[in-house]
Amino acid sequence: MMIRSPKDIREAAKQLDFKIPLEEGNPCYVDTEKGRGGVFYNQLYKKMGFDISTLPNVSLPESGHTLFCGHVGCGKSTVLRRQKTELNKRGLFYVVFIDVLETLDINSLQYPDLLMALANNLLQQLKEDKIKIDSGSMEKLQSWFNEKIVTSEKIKSFASETKTGIKAEAGIPLLTKLFGKITNSFKIGTTDKEELRQVIKHHFSEFAEAFHEFIAAVENEIVKKNLGQKVLFIVDGTDKLSKDDSRRFFIEDANQVKSVKANFLYSAPIHLFYSENQVRQGFDHFMLPMIKIADKDGAKNKDGYEIMRKIVLLRADISLFDNPGTFENPGTIDRIIEYSGGSPRELIRILKSAYSYAADKFTEESIRKGINSLAMDYKRMLFPKGPRYYKLLHNMDIGKDAGEDSDIIEDLLFNLAMFEYTDDNFDLFWRTNPIIRLLDDYKTALSSE
Repeated sequence: MMIRSPKDIREAAKQLDFKIPLEEGNPCYVDTEKGRGGVFYNQLYKKMGFDISTLPNVSLPESGHTLFCGHVGCGKSTVLRRQKTELNKRGLFYVVFIDVLETLDINSLQYPDLLMALANNLLQQLKEDKIKIDSGSMEKLQSWFNEKIVTSEKIKSFASETKTGIKAEAGIPLLTKLFGKITNSFKIGTTDKEELRQVIKHHFSEFAEAFHEFIAAVENEIVKKNLGQKVLFIVDGTDKLSKDDSRRFFIEDANQVKSVKANFLYSAPIHLFYSENQVRQGFDHFMLPMIKIADKDGAKNKDGYEIMRKIVLLRADISLFDNPGTFENPGTIDRIIEYSGGSPRELIRILKSAYSYAADKFTEESIRKGINSLAMDYKRMLFPKGPRYYKLLHNMDIGKDAGEDSDIIEDLLFNLAMFEYTDDNFDLFWRTNPIIRLLDDYKTALSSE
């Protein structure tokens, strides 16, 4: 099917929401694997504990907790949604997907919230797929709920409301209502929210054991129905946690997060891996490389450029650029790509910013103004931090060691001031966000060398 890109700039502007990941079937989707150095899916699978090259006889792990890391806006959410479909299609996993930004309160997320929501999503999916589980396999999970939640003195009103609404239910429909009610309480922030958390935390080991037993029963059924070999929980949105919340979730509460014995794939923020060694020790992890538009030596990378160009042209027809250019003869599209640094998020942000200065087309002038406007945003972010930050960025660009400044590196990665790439040998290297190189303070650091 031929995809027709918008030829009206106002229609193109509707495609420039950089905060929304691309779901399966979205016509703006571009396969970016080649531009990230290739074969990264195979690397991810091996981190998760299996080798896709041995299909159809793939041996899957009994359990595992893998963090899928990368910059904000590098495409993690889109990749995770592709994997939800791909791993189901290959008959490997029965994938249960959750986006915590939609399901829970990201500004107040703790491990009880997430595990209750995952149980709820699994139960809902089983109900929709008409998968029946033996009542004996649900008994321990239902007993946990009855003994620890329904009879709790700390959450009397919640327990009373729960008992009233479940009298006629049994089996999966009953458990779906129970865990749905808890999840809703965490999302909307009821008065019982904190007390409910404390009750769950106090009895979490019993929940983990009961949930594990239930998952084992589910896996027996999905194998019989050829729906997969193992359950895989894919958790998106946890990379958007604040610094303090992400540290609590992935470090302080890591033992509880990992106490459920099943397969999990979490999105995680890149900055944690430069400030917290406990994360690297506690989880298997895979870092999604940024799309590489330039090699380590500065030479333009054709694969990366072609992919970024496709991302642009699926959102705005080539006729909307006054001088679209080519790889050999750069034009306005290539200027956008250059200043994106290979970040899909930055690419779309530049287009969106340029649109505010454009009339009927994206001209050289509107793009220049759009980029300069974003540069001022970065200036405001970096101004309170002082020249030390600019000096470190410059040193990175010329290949110098960062020394002991891991705290600064964490901050720069978190704020998209520094991008991480991998070379042909999968060794990482860092470069300053190209927009920041326009700032006078960066140029001063450069001239003082």
